[in-house]
Amino acid sequence: MTKSIKDVKASNKITRELLDGLNKATREKGVENSYWQAVRSTFKHGQPSDSDDTDGYIDIKYVESELFLLMEFKFEKHLDKRLHAMEVIIQTIFYMHALRDRLAKVPNMIFIGDKHNAFVMNTKPLLKYLDNKDVDWTVSPSHAAAEYKAGMVVDLYNDSDIAYYLHNIDSKEFTFQDLVDDISTLVSDSGEKIKLTPSNINAAFDQFVNQVVADHNKFSAEELVSLFITIATDRKNNVYENEDGSKLQVNNVSVNINKSNYRSFIGHFEDKYKPSEKRIFTETSDRLIKDLQRRSSGEFYTPSSFVKYATGRLSKYLGDNWNNEFTVWDCAWGTGNLTRDNHFEKLFASTLFKSDLDQGNQYNRNASKFVFDFLNDDPDFETNNIFGYKADKLPQELVDIFVNHPDSPILFFINPPYGTAGNNKKDNKAKAGISKSQIQSEMREQHLKVQEQLYAQFLYRIVKMKKHLNLTNVYIGLFSPSLLLTGTKYNKFRNLMFDNFEYLDGNLFEASNFADVKDNWAINFSVWKAGNQPKDSRNKFDANVIKLNTAGKVMIVGHKLLYNTDNSKTKSLQQFLKENTDKPSQFTKKVLQFSSRYETKNRIVEVPQNEIGYIINDTNNIEAGQMGSYLIQSPITRHLKSSIITANTFENQMVVFASRKCVESNWINQKDEFLSPYDTDSEEFDRLRRKSVIYSIFSPANNIISYRSEYHGAGVTNLNNWFFMDSDDIKELADKYNNDRIYNDAVENANNPVVLRLLNNYHLDDKDKMLVDQARKIVRDSFKFRNIINDDSPEFAVNTWDASWNQIIKVAKQYVPEQVKQFNKLFDDYQSDITDLIYENGILLTED
Repeated sequence: MTKSIKDVKASNKITRELLDGLNKATREKGVENSYWQAVRSTFKHGQPSDSDDTDGYIDIKYVESELFLLMEFKFEKHLDKRLHAMEVIIQTIFYMHALRDRLAKVPNMIFIGDKHNAFVMNTKPLLKYLDNKDVDWTVSPSHAAAEYKAGMVVDLYNDSDIAYYLHNIDSKEFTFQDLVDDISTLVSDSGEKIKLTPSNINAAFDQFVNQVVADHNKFSAEELVSLFITIATDRKNNVYENEDGSKLQVNNVSVNINKSNYRSFIGHFEDKYKPSEKRIFTETSDRLIKDLQRRSSGEFYTPSSFVKYATGRLSKYLGDNWNNEFTVWDCAWGTGNLTRDNHFEKLFASTLFKSDLDQGNQYNRNASKFVFDFLNDDPDFETNNIFGYKADKLPQELVDIFVNHPDSPILFFINPPYGTAGNNKKDNKAKAGISKSQIQSEMREQHLKVQEQLYAQFLYRIVKMKKHLNLTNVYIGLFSPSLLLTGTKYNKFRNLMFDNFEYLDGNLFEASNFADVKDNWAINFSVWKAGNQPKDSRNKFDANVIKLNTAGKVMIVGHKLLYNTDNSKTKSLQQFLKENTDKPSQFTKKVLQFSSRYETKNRIVEVPQNEIGYIINDTNNIEAGQMGSYLIQSPITRHLKSSIITANTFENQMVVFASRKCVESNWINQKDEFLSPYDTDSEEFDRLRRKSVIYSIFSPANNIISYRSEYHGAGVTNLNNWFFMDSDDIKELADKYNNDRIYNDAVENANNPVVLRLLNNYHLDDKDKMLVDQARKIVRDSFKFRNIINDDSPEFAVNTWDASWNQIIKVAKQYVPEQVKQFNKLFDDYQSDITDLIYENGILLTED
């Protein structure tokens, strides 16, 4: 007998490996193996068996009970549909029947899963089906659902005793421990239910919205949260069902439900909670406000540990007793996550929704709470002083402080929305119109360029209040993206801020610390004081890097230099590119227009005669370099910053390209701006220039290919100036392997590519030579397969003498894969060296 089943734990590694395996699975066996490995790694005292043609079972005796777990896995069964789940359950019933005959006992738990969903349930409700004399138990379990779809499956579907809780594997909150907890709770059939906790409440809410509420689109996110919390914690007093169980009455709100899913939900989750536990639900309600309103608007729940840290940083600048001495206004209060854990002598809390005030009514009970649209309501309050300041919605007490006591200490303590109605096509529908406001219109009139950013709108109104009400002792404690201090688009708005406030303190942490956020970006808690930021300190800012330790306490773990390119003496890398781009020649040539490396609509365009390609160099920070920087052979129709590449300025342009592509983006550095290099005459820059040229040959972001007039029947030709071997070498290979097309092409279209000319003039170091030599070996060893690839995939145009590296790789990956792996290792190391040179040349700045 082993320890208690309650002690069985699944590590984070097990979850990661499970998710990775499911993600890669392309058939049922891959799904089965992924779950099998998770079970094997978790239940170490009883390894799974796959005898009796099942997908596996384990039989382990624990202190309090025996676990006999039967498993059945599918590829994409769509288990969120109850009928599909019953089709799998009938298969497990047939296996249970077979195991009972062979082992004289039946599984007490079943585990069913596919790529996207999984559940476990106690088999007690299934036992009555094992003795059905009308069933032919010799039918194969895998065919049972089809055989008995009209009978037994329908009976299972309508059986109210068969309840289970479906876990969404794709949820950001899912862990394999969730299923382990269900097993340990349900195995004894004691009637014990799962308690909602901060770790599982997001997943439970997702299931509630998507599986229980039949018409969830008619409710706002706030209303759904309120319904969920009421049903989860107070369903005996405030939830009533109609006669057929298809509708609920919740706090006088009528809700259509999926009856069977609702039964599963309330059968799975406990509804008895202590006051301290209920408080947690309200505290985390912002976490449950999903995409349609809160998430699409960019609002995020502020974790208590970071709030505590933020209040400590405020004490450094406002004094230890600031919460009693300052008038504090949280003008984006939500349900009070920012202020709930502290007492404030004079707190004003405003939010868009009355339901927020209802939800958080037990917090900050002494505060003045009110519904107020900070970006639209009382738009002329700050400036309408001809007949006295007039406010229709602001509390008179707050108006009195602003108007009659402008020198009193005031703090705007806020975590405003970060949403923007951006250009991402996936986000357009969800985010359309979220940034429209009275404040946005005012910002647009002043050409501030960032009026679509909601947090910038909040700051603009605070600045407006400070200026027009002559507030002299006002501070801001702000959670916001770090882009506020670094982004080039913010330069004019930044100066408006600095003309009115001084930056005192910054504290960077990863956005994933905010609930329901997994994005790889930084949030900065900054402190600002009314004043004027000196001109010479508007470009560089120190910020603490903070993280949670294992005890859940926020600790300073490092420092980060935030900087911008607003100073006229500081040139951006985009400006460097502009200065190193030739003017287009008056003469033109014809080329195919491409939308990507091999995609073209056979449209012919005219380009300058002196161009050999185009460099796309959009938004000037590290993050944007991942998608917004690449080489392509024809003009881009999308609105992106692009420059023609010419032989004269090739090397410096490739420095720009390599700089944008080699530095890996992470949450700390992603908003760092690229700068013009310190000294283009230095030895360090010569090294960077050489290595950037070599990097550009092999970069996956080099989309330029070689093609001839027969390509897509276009009748135009493109020579590849990134080719790194002589045409005579290629002719020799073509002659050796009887490739007439490439041999004739090397004769008729021979030229001296720009890259080859540079390579012949460079003094290569050992790493340069190793990389180029390995690439040339790949060309030689894969050459004999060119005809095969060309016949199978003519769109890759591999039968040109100067085929690009990406064209060559199409052949090499299939026929010399080990050589490609060796090359990739060299290339990864090569990129690391370039990254070091980028910092050495001042293209990116470090703390030092």
